[in-house]
Amino acid sequence: MKATSLNGFLVRDQQNWHQCLENSNDALRCSWHGHWVGLPLVVAECVRFLGLNDQHLSKPAANMLKAAEQVAQEIEIIFAHDGIKTEPCYHNRLHFADAITTMSVQVAIQSHLQNESNPEWSACALLTCIAHDLGHSGRVNNFESELEMISVALLRPILDECDVTGKWREWVEQSIIQSDFSIVHKNHTAVKDVPFEWDFKWLNVFLNEADVMASASTKFGTSMGEALAREWKKIGFVAYKTVATPAGRKGFLKNIKFSSPASQVLGIQAAIANEINTIL
Repeated sequence: MKATSLNGFLVRDQQNWHQCLENSNDALRCSWHGHWVGLPLVVAECVRFLGLNDQHLSKPAANMLKAAEQVAQEIEIIFAHDGIKTEPCYHNRLHFADAITTMSVQVAIQSHLQNESNPEWSACALLTCIAHDLGHSGRVNNFESELEMISVALLRPILDECDVTGKWREWVEQSIIQSDFSIVHKNHTAVKDVPFEWDFKWLNVFLNEADVMASASTKFGTSMGEALAREWKKIGFVAYKTVATPAGRKGFLKNIKFSSPASQVLGIQAAIANEINTIL
């Protein structure tokens, strides 16, 4: 039987955003290892958390949220049909849920910092995040953005059906393509010393951060590294031998970056520095 609720998930606490995110990740894992609630419910809860169901949305925002819901349904259908054994060990539904949950918390923090929200940008961020690994098979890129371009190709019929057009469609597609881990540093460089704006450059950074936030966390990072090792072992990618070792963990932490004001509020960069110092 599929569960219909996530206890402690995305409970707003402006005094401790980090605890809000950590509790939410705990709730996702309780569901994942018990009765999985499904990505459509996770997306719906993210929409609720950001207040995007409590206001009169513009057509572009409403269409992007409709597309995000459809992507979530499509991902669930794929694995319901193919069976759990085909699901990647790391790039699975839990990863999608982690990423969009992190994105939601970051958007909420940024809205608080800006003293304003941007519903269209927020909807675009949710859609980009839930679709960023659409169709991921557990492989690695043979060339820059190979898997990301596959995700975009799979997403386009949904964007067509939901009438996601104009700059928002361009931003969704291009941000996914630029989420290739090998070019993430370029995205962070593009916003260095640049004040936050609800724009494309910061969308890229928010997606990059949401993509790895759970893996970067002290509480969840080790188990996620082990999951990635299992995923890579299945395809014979030699890095599986080291990614989950202390040296691999330290190398990963040194190679990732968090630039957004929201990530500073979450204290992730300081936590990373502390963890690096504890790894022998």
